[in-house]
Amino acid sequence: MQEKTTRSSAYVNYLSVLFFLIYGFMMLGADGITFFADVFMKELQITASQYSALNSAVWCTKAVSSVVIGILADRTGKRKVWIVPSLILASVFSILSAMVNSFWPLLILRFLWGCCVGATLSMLVSILGKNLVKNDFGKRSGFVSAGSAVIASTLGPVLLTAVAMRFTWRGAFALTGILLLAATLVMQFTVKEVTYEKQTSEGNRAGSFFIALRELLKNRTFMLCLLIGVFECAGKLTLTIFGPLYLTDVAGIGTELKGILLSAMGLIYIPISILIPALADRFSGKKVMLTTFVICLVTPLLMTLFPGSVASVAGYVMFGNWAAATVSLFIYYIPGKALPERLIGTANGLIMGVSVFFGGCIVPVLFGGIAGSVSGIHLITMLCCLMFVACIVLTALLKTPKSESKEKE
Repeated sequence: MQEKTTRSSAYVNYLSVLFFLIYGFMMLGADGITFFADVFMKELQITASQYSALNSAVWCTKAVSSVVIGILADRTGKRKVWIVPSLILASVFSILSAMVNSFWPLLILRFLWGCCVGATLSMLVSILGKNLVKNDFGKRSGFVSAGSAVIASTLGPVLLTAVAMRFTWRGAFALTGILLLAATLVMQFTVKEVTYEKQTSEGNRAGSFFIALRELLKNRTFMLCLLIGVFECAGKLTLTIFGPLYLTDVAGIGTELKGILLSAMGLIYIPISILIPALADRFSGKKVMLTTFVICLVTPLLMTLFPGSVASVAGYVMFGNWAAATVSLFIYYIPGKALPERLIGTANGLIMGVSVFFGGCIVPVLFGGIAGSVSGIHLITMLCCLMFVACIVLTALLKTPKSESKEKE
């Protein structure tokens, strides 16, 4: 029995590391465009509004695919069979993005890329959750999420800006696709499929998506997590998309220094991305999220009150990424304690999908039209403050005691 546990522990460790890399490379493809935006925007003559559309395209289709793949995963009870082909296609679209010569082909490829990556984190942590040896889901999911902090937020800015400045922005796109493709192929040949309870149309109340949806909408925890996701995603992506423009247009920072600062921000976030979900294994997830969102509010407040100042730049570097550390809590950890297993995949997909659609697609599109001036960016930071205030209020309304167990069928 001890030998079996040891092998299982080693396998879980392997999954954690591999999924850390996969999620990191996926997020590098999602956020990497912001690191060298000024380079390709100049060459392709892309406006600030079009740049915003390129980011919104990813999050819009990512929202739809999150819901669709989540439903399919619950209907089939499988996870790997959906995530591997999706990530391979995403890799191809990234590589093809390096070959475009105008705005519209790039926009189409970003739309297609988003279609493939919507359920990435959900599928990865689902596979991981089924292979756990002990109850350390918070710590493990936090480690996987940290792939974004290490690879996309810390290494990404320096790496991609260096490639874009010394070679070409096309090489930056190609690199993100190649890295994701390599890691996904490793997953295909080394990771075993897992099986979850299926949703069926006979003898199961969740057999129909609409019946399952109706059941979810009656759940207070699900609804609050859904709303928290919308405002968290809106605030987080506002800082991700417009933060680099703030550094250059408001604070007057150059491209290479901007890359260094963004990498520093990612480096600071690495321990935070692991610590915050891990704390939920020991303390109330509600308290952990509430504290985190209060800290997140510091960044847009400094940007609003002291535009262009050293304090605002320091606040952005120190706390600009912290909101992302709460994702595994309001999408997987807290709903997982309030919902039966047969609804978890659908719930995860809905929270992620709706959050990304409104917070990651609609909000950037609306903000893109006012981001072309210093006063426009100032207004955006003010609105970002309100988003994190909403997160604080909604989290305070959650009822998620640590001892709460999953609802039984």
